[in-house]
Amino acid sequence: MRRVTLPLVLLLLLIPTALAQESNSVVAVSTELFIGESDMGIDALAVSPSGEDMLLIGTLGYAHFIAAGKPFNQVQLNSNDQDDLNDVDWHPQGLTALIAGDDGTLLRYTRDDHSVTHVPGSTANLLAQNLNAVTWDSSGNWAYIGAASGVITRFREDANGNTEYFPLNNSKSSPILDISCLHKMHAMCLVATESNGLAVIDQQHELHWLPGSEGTRWFSVECPHVERDRCFGVGQGHSVGIVELDLNNPASSFVLVKNVEISGEFTGIHVRDKDHLLFQTAPFGWVDWDIKAGTDEMGLAYPWLDNSDATGDDVALRGETLVGGWSINSDEGYAVTSYGRVVYYYPPQNTISENLVAALAPMLVIIAVPGVVVGLIYMSSPALQKRYMAWSNGRLAAKREAAKVKKGQLKGKARKGAKK
Repeated sequence: MRRVTLPLVLLLLLIPTALAQESNSVVAVSTELFIGESDMGIDALAVSPSGEDMLLIGTLGYAHFIAAGKPFNQVQLNSNDQDDLNDVDWHPQGLTALIAGDDGTLLRYTRDDHSVTHVPGSTANLLAQNLNAVTWDSSGNWAYIGAASGVITRFREDANGNTEYFPLNNSKSSPILDISCLHKMHAMCLVATESNGLAVIDQQHELHWLPGSEGTRWFSVECPHVERDRCFGVGQGHSVGIVELDLNNPASSFVLVKNVEISGEFTGIHVRDKDHLLFQTAPFGWVDWDIKAGTDEMGLAYPWLDNSDATGDDVALRGETLVGGWSINSDEGYAVTSYGRVVYYYPPQNTISENLVAALAPMLVIIAVPGVVVGLIYMSSPALQKRYMAWSNGRLAAKREAAKVKKGQLKGKARKGAKK
């Protein structure tokens, strides 16, 4: 449990002065199919880079393939392993995927023939640790593997089957719960832990811990917002961490934490579209996060699906645990529960935007950290908000200008080559 060390006066300042509008769901849900006839014990899923394929993994070596757009098209996989499988990630090329599990288990899935094989030497090199997280960097050169011991290892394998494993420096002792990498070349990754907070992995594979994020259990992280070099995390206590990455000076990266007033807890993230994320909740539900909304352009939360409306054609759905989901467009998508139920969500009448305009207000969001005092000052200071926005927009403008210059240089070289 997080220890409270703030004076009472600061806690009083955090008490909201107005109540948020009662939330209303903007989507309905229905059950598409059950993958099995009993509880499948699914723990994680991953969508391929093309968005067409989906891998599900879980307890006792469970592994399953389904077509993302047509979930009835599926293949039961043979992992040849009885260890619990905890995480999975596709290689950027979409031809293979890595699966991480207990006792140092590291498996490779191959799309062409749906085979699952053990990565040679993984158990010994990973010290038979329980592996909670695995993700490829944006280039596909290295995979990062996070263990329950807190150790993060970078891994790669060449065309001849030779493997390399290197533990990262500056690891801590809290279990690694999730890792996500920004989807651009020479980018960085974000790490979620049980109690040591959030950390970024830079281009040189160095860890930088983010002050103000420690003490919160961060369940899931996602790095979808390429243009602004921004990642997101969800954690205990309704926490949303917005991480601004500094690619030129990774140690200067920082996190702003907001708390959203919901009745449950955030447990995961999936991308709704280029401007929105869906935060899954326990009990079963979602909250929509508008990435650029708010006066600080750091995001606002909107209702998406409340647990009271998560019945569809079966009231038992409300009691099931969401593992993850994926969008097929801005308004529709699918999700999978740990039991093995595939759920379809959709707008029941109007489009999502029409529903939001007609009925919904932003959910109550309080800026909490880094350093609750700093957050409170920031929230009440238009001057600091303007300074941050000037800095953030300046970075964005500089990146765009640099891209134009580079493009002009490439065109100039092309013209010179043509003259020759």
